[in-house]
This record gives sequence, C-alpha cells and structure tokens, in this order.
Amino acid sequence: MAETTDKPVVDPVKMPKMKMSSSALAKMNAWAIAGATFFGFCAIFVAIAGFTKGKWIFSFPIFTALLGVNATSFISTALLVALFAVAFSIFAIVTINKVTDAETTKNTWACIAKTFLAFAIVYAIDMIGIIIYSLMSIGRKRYDQGPLWLSSFLPTVILFGASVGMHFIAKAIAHGKTSLLRVMSIVSVCIAGVALILVFIQSMVSFYGKSSTSKYEDMLEDYSGLLDLLK
Repeated sequence: MAETTDKPVVDPVKMPKMKMSSSALAKMNAWAIAGATFFGFCAIFVAIAGFTKGKWIFSFPIFTALLGVNATSFISTALLVALFAVAFSIFAIVTINKVTDAETTKNTWACIAKTFLAFAIVYAIDMIGIIIYSLMSIGRKRYDQGPLWLSSFLPTVILFGASVGMHFIAKAIAHGKTSLLRVMSIVSVCIAGVALILVFIQSMVSFYGKSSTSKYEDMLEDYSGLLDLLK
C-alpha cells in the first residue's frame, strides 16, 4: 500500500510579502484619488465629444504627453484615460481604510493643491492666448473662428474649472478636512465608472454605427473600385 503523508508533494511557492510604509500608502492613496477624479472627468468629456463625430474636439494633451505618441496612435486616448482612472479609483477605495498617517496625508494633498494650481495657471494662460489670437484674426478672410472657440477655448475652460475645483478640494483636505477623503474616494469610483461606460459606448458606436467608416477606409474603398475598373 502506498505511503501517504500530510505534506504536499509539491512545495508551495513562497512569495515575498510586500510591505508598504504608512507614509507611502498615504501618498499613493492621495494621488490615486486625485488622478482618478481628474482623469475620469476628462475622459467623460472626451467621450461626449466623440459622439459629435468631429463637430466638437476635446483633447487631453497632458495625458498624451505622459504616455507618448506611440501609445495613443492606435488606441483611443479616451479609453486609456478611462482605464487609468478606474485603476486609480479601485486602488483608492481599497486602501482608504488603511491610511493612518494624517500628517503625510495633509502634506501630500497640499502638494496636490499646488500641482492643480499650476495646471489652472497654464490653462488660464492658454485661454488668454486663444482670446488674443482670436482678436488678431478678426480681419482674416476665410477664417472660421467657430472651431477655435468650440474645440480649443471651451475644452480649456472645462479643464481650467476642473483644475481649480481639484485645487480647492485638495487645499481643504490639506487644512484638516480629512472627512472629504472617503467622499472623494467614492466620487472618484463613480466618475471613473461613468467615464469607462461612456467611452465604451462611444467606441462601439464609432465602430459599428451607420457612419462608422473613417475617411481612410473610404479612400481605400474608392482606390479598390478604381483598380477594379482598370482590370
């Protein structure tokens, strides 16, 4: 009769346990909440602009610059932004109860407040530049200022408002209103979830809608038809 023991035949693989300090966890949680909220908010407007089929363009150049052109050339930028927002929001909601370092949390949110204030200043300068350029181009013939205001100025105003809002929320948390942390973690999950759903629907509509073919595909079809005639 074969001998049997309680010891497993194959030794279990021992995985090293990752230990994270309370200060590191507080920093990562804070940036995850801020990133999920801001990225999710932007992804929602990118998806909304996608439903207009090019009539309104809402771009997110900061995210594109972070990932590089290669990452966003063939994959929808809105999808990437929404996925990052969902990932950040999940991490934030899972780790919110484990944050114990109040001082690091306040300092990190103070840094976040300064970061979004810098974003707001950049967007404000961008808006001033758009206004000046619009005034300079008033006398130019055959220049339609509609796209300049709709697809350039309006998105900048929205991003400016989001940056200002994030600045004041982060500033409030940095000054001791830590009760906003749980609220913001829940808000980040809701915003990221809505963003992913909208981006998914918009992508499916663009792929399988009645007018889903791109100009490049139309050009290929015309070229193929021309070759058939020449045969």
